[in-house]
Amino acid sequence: MSSDNRNQFIDALRAFAVLAMIIYHFAWDLGLFNVVDPVIVNSGRWKLFAVSIGSSFLFLSGISFWLASRNGINFKKFTFRLFFLVAAALIVSFGTYVANSQTFVFFGILHLLSVCTLLGLLIYKLPMIVILIIGFLILFLEPYLISEFYKPKYLAWTGLYTGPTGSVDFYGFFPWSSSYIFGLGISKIIFKKKEQFLFNSSTLKILNRKGFFSKSFFWLGRNSLIVYLIHQPILIGIIYVYLNYIHVIL
Repeated sequence: MSSDNRNQFIDALRAFAVLAMIIYHFAWDLGLFNVVDPVIVNSGRWKLFAVSIGSSFLFLSGISFWLASRNGINFKKFTFRLFFLVAAALIVSFGTYVANSQTFVFFGILHLLSVCTLLGLLIYKLPMIVILIIGFLILFLEPYLISEFYKPKYLAWTGLYTGPTGSVDFYGFFPWSSSYIFGLGISKIIFKKKEQFLFNSSTLKILNRKGFFSKSFFWLGRNSLIVYLIHQPILIGIIYVYLNYIHVIL
């Protein structure tokens, strides 16, 4: 399987996750403006939808790390990507702090991805089974490590405080990093033994014939970080303009 086909397939999966994210955030924003009941979009099936979206992004990021590192890490590119990721996380924190200092994002998914990227650097050479064990330990040890000690924001990022963090978007290291680690570990299997069967070019040709993968669709997958940064201001702006201007006129 060529790297182009492999990357194209991952881009397609990431694009689906981006579209799902936009759908959920649009519903969440409607709740923010009380167009719909905010309780509904923060619980039940909507909450499960949100969890699946976050998990998929982390899982795919773990896969992407392995694809970029399995033949050796280009530390110049690695440093640039990490810097861009950290900068994006800080932009989110700053923007949400300006909007509401009581609910700002101090450790969202971009902050977690930054930490997981550094973690990936430490563990990616380990045997697959060891990586998966680390993932399971993070997932299943969380209930036994929870403590009020982690309540302050400078410790709450660990995810080991179960009380309210006040943040509108929070992804604690426990247990969310397990999704990233599983992606990294499982990719060492998929892209060694199964990739020709699962991700060969014929698969993409079939999907392309069905019209799912236009250039704009793949663009979403390749530029998911940019879309993540700009989509919420756009969605909130659209809803605000509609409710305060267009809706009033109609």
